[in-house]
Amino acid sequence: MTEKTWIDWCGKQLADLSQRLFRQGYHPARIIYLNETNPQFRKAYVHFLTRMELCMDEMASNPRGYHHYDSFSRVKAELLNFTNLNRAHFLEIDLAESA
Repeated sequence: MTEKTWIDWCGKQLADLSQRLFRQGYHPARIIYLNETNPQFRKAYVHFLTRMELCMDEMASNPRGYHHYDSFSRVKAELLNFTNLNRAHFLEIDLAESA
């Protein structure tokens, strides 16, 4: 693959990730709120984003490596798993504060 095809593929994967997070209840404003107010969420979220950036950097430096599919997909799945497993805790925060 070329660097451009990796960029296109990553764009589609990030759009899919955004849509899946939205379906879980993690709207953009909620993610910003959690990043600002919840150290546990912020630490994990930043960790996953950093890993995704590293994968994308590797794609740019070695566009012929097809192992990037697995690396990026694994990080994406781990982030979705983390957000899903902790949904009750992270999404309940807003409900408790508004009550």
